[in-house]
Amino acid sequence: MKKLIGLTAILAVSIAATAEAQDRTYVSGGYNDFGDSDFFIKASRQLDRNWVIEAEAFDIGDVGLRAGGQYLFNNSPVFIRGGVSHYDFGRTDDTGAYAGVGTVLPLSTQATAMFDASYDTALDGYASVGASVRYNFDQNFAADVGFRGNFDDIDNEFRVGITYKF
Repeated sequence: MKKLIGLTAILAVSIAATAEAQDRTYVSGGYNDFGDSDFFIKASRQLDRNWVIEAEAFDIGDVGLRAGGQYLFNNSPVFIRGGVSHYDFGRTDDTGAYAGVGTVLPLSTQATAMFDASYDTALDGYASVGASVRYNFDQNFAADVGFRGNFDDIDNEFRVGITYKF
């Protein structure tokens, strides 16, 4: 687990070192309630106006990981997402692929909402829908809160955390 946290920190620092001031380039972390989990860390890097890469680690079982990307449609708040997921439970683990679609909507000058739906083939496959709100204290720091309803006997998720945008 310490190696995972160290590798995630290295990823976050490398993203921070090469980041430009764009909205989807950030490092985020906080509390994650997903089964027996208790933390998450996520990093995202906007490559250009359409492409974003993202990776996250969260404490479920021994560890959960997701790595993938987003495609942002021009002049639209809609995006599609996809990547690889891995869940390690000590004696057993499962790797799959995830895909989804979502949108980001401004609520005010300081707050935005994100809604998405996705499907993950890991853990015998499950669908989910999520909603989150980000409140921007300034151009770099924000607070996040979100809920994800999962189907097919997978625990629902609740997250609260902070985000540093570059």
